[in-house]
Amino acid sequence: MKNFNKIYQFDYNGFFSMIEKMGDDLNTPSLRFLKGRAIEIGLCQATDFRLIHIDTTGCDLQDSKTKEDFESKSQKYCLYTRTGKLKRKTSTIKLTNTLQKGQNKSLKCSSDWLIITDTGSELSYSMAIISYKEVVDNYSKEVNDGFTCQIPMDKLTFLVKPEEIELFEIPDAASAKKEIDEALKRLTAAFFNRGE
Repeated sequence: MKNFNKIYQFDYNGFFSMIEKMGDDLNTPSLRFLKGRAIEIGLCQATDFRLIHIDTTGCDLQDSKTKEDFESKSQKYCLYTRTGKLKRKTSTIKLTNTLQKGQNKSLKCSSDWLIITDTGSELSYSMAIISYKEVVDNYSKEVNDGFTCQIPMDKLTFLVKPEEIELFEIPDAASAKKEIDEALKRLTAAFFNRGE
């Protein structure tokens, strides 16, 4: 999708400034799934909600106008090394987890596009896109608990590279973990503060 940036007017500076602020806040095993969710919602925010969050199996986002589906995968240093050098191919990316056993596991083409986001550091912050069908047909690999992929860099369309991003800070932005803890305290308090 070579015209992604024209269509979506993506705010990469805001998106990667959000990634920078989150840092390792949500990297504990109990919170890691929330980091993925925050990134998906950040993708929607960065397109002014032209992309909407739908979160079905194998599909995270949908174009609110064309109904094209997008799967989002994010990982530290999956496109660039820690020193900012472009890799020859992506790191191994987990496409699916499955409980299927034996030799009859199957990977379906559940989206139109795969968005890959490198969340490592300002030396690697970047995003690329590729047809999900191309990934399924040419780069997917079956493993014990699902399917993975590794994609040659020359098969990806880069949407933004590290040198194109200008990070900024929002001084009073709260930590993601603190915000989640506060939200959970409010949610659970209703069950314990009944005025008895």
